[in-house]
Amino acid sequence: MSNVHPFPAGGKSAKPLRKKSHRTKSSDNAYGPALLLQDFDDIPVDVLDAIIQAGSLYLAQSGLEHTEDELASPCAQFLRTLHGMNALTEAANVLICEAQRYPEQTNQEAVDWLLQRTKATHKVMRKLDEMLPQDAFILASNSFGPDFMAEYATNAAMLLVSHFAEDLLAYYDENFIQTRKDRRKVMMIDYRDAYREVIQDCQIHMGAHGFLMKELASAQRALDKGMKEL
Repeated sequence: MSNVHPFPAGGKSAKPLRKKSHRTKSSDNAYGPALLLQDFDDIPVDVLDAIIQAGSLYLAQSGLEHTEDELASPCAQFLRTLHGMNALTEAANVLICEAQRYPEQTNQEAVDWLLQRTKATHKVMRKLDEMLPQDAFILASNSFGPDFMAEYATNAAMLLVSHFAEDLLAYYDENFIQTRKDRRKVMMIDYRDAYREVIQDCQIHMGAHGFLMKELASAQRALDKGMKEL
């Protein structure tokens, strides 16, 4: 696909011209020490970093070209997006686990909202996965139908998953960023803006897809009517 949004590579800021702070002995990166939360297996996880790295799984990283396999398969980008969704789900599970460990410190409405968003996103992703053209259909088809179906499903998936990533960042910001002076707030804002650019781009493509499908449906109705009159 030619419309895959570039995503900062290697953990770099989405705004590389921003002046970074010097590292200190207590810092894990330029933004300060990582905030580690325990997952269900008591393994420490930097959730903010996990949400950011999820983007690199399905969005084209700056300076990196697609492989031949990715260019050859119309469904390759969708599968990458599915990997990103799985990574975000793992991050959401860590946040939910943290809320269960410290219920007295957690806004239950916010946790319920996070659970609902996770379930709703997975539900739509399953629907999109079901509409992907199968290999047999791709090989048997002599039209651009499979490519269009894959492109529609992929853009919809990228839109959905990027919205989910933004939701996780909003939850993280509300519950774990203490003040605007927190240096990790800068990191979060940079990548939130990157996800928002993806959302905007995908919305434009989805609008074009919607117009095309409407025109195709109208033309198909006219054709069916004309054929009956022959």
